[in-house]
Amino acid sequence: MRPKRTRVLTTFPTKEPENKRRNCSQTAQKNIKLSKMCYVIITSVSLVWFLCTLVADMFVAVALVTPKWLIGPSIGGANWSLATPGSNQRLESVGIYTRCKQMQQLGYHCGRFDLDGFATDGSVYPLEWKLAMFCLSLGLVLLSLTVCATLLTCCRQSAFGKSIHNMTACAQVLAGIAVMLALFLHPLGWRAARVQRLCGQEAEPFYPADCSIGISFYCALVGILLTFAAAGISLKAESSNLRTRVRRRIESGSKLVCIP
Repeated sequence: MRPKRTRVLTTFPTKEPENKRRNCSQTAQKNIKLSKMCYVIITSVSLVWFLCTLVADMFVAVALVTPKWLIGPSIGGANWSLATPGSNQRLESVGIYTRCKQMQQLGYHCGRFDLDGFATDGSVYPLEWKLAMFCLSLGLVLLSLTVCATLLTCCRQSAFGKSIHNMTACAQVLAGIAVMLALFLHPLGWRAARVQRLCGQEAEPFYPADCSIGISFYCALVGILLTFAAAGISLKAESSNLRTRVRRRIESGSKLVCIP
């Protein structure tokens, strides 16, 4: 009897894995090429994000340098808000590290009272205001850095493997919290002798007695709201920069991409 012949089935490799590898390599080369290209992406959302961050930074800066956190009572007990524009009535006021007051020789004078910085005596510069100064300065520095970061996102979307939009949003949230702490700490120092001389002996934390809240306090409050709003807009700005329309414009060789 003849032995049975066994058939050996030979399989030939298909071209699908090779095609997949080729497509992956082409996609990687295209991504590397796009990353090396110099381009600028400007969308309506990213523009709003930049402007919101910039305005928030300006409001916080105004709140820091102006001596208008507390406005003293007017002479004669009249409401300062009812003073006529032609009367040239200038009211005494105090900020975080500056004050404006009537002096015998210099007249109405505005200047700093933290002559030794944070080492100034507590009776002149309350501890709560020193902490408020530190928090407000920290918030201002973080916001200034995020303004630069918003401009950087027009050219780059990531750094050190992290999304620049996400890192900027986290920095803006920290800046908003720092400015919020400053708004909380400043009223804690209203028991100081400086505030009681300006507002009356009844002045105590969160009660300014005869004084009124000045424009600097409201500037810091508006800065907080804009800062948190900018942190939320950053997430929308990232998705707008990664849209298909933007990628097609970049792949076509456009160096400046402006999409509403």
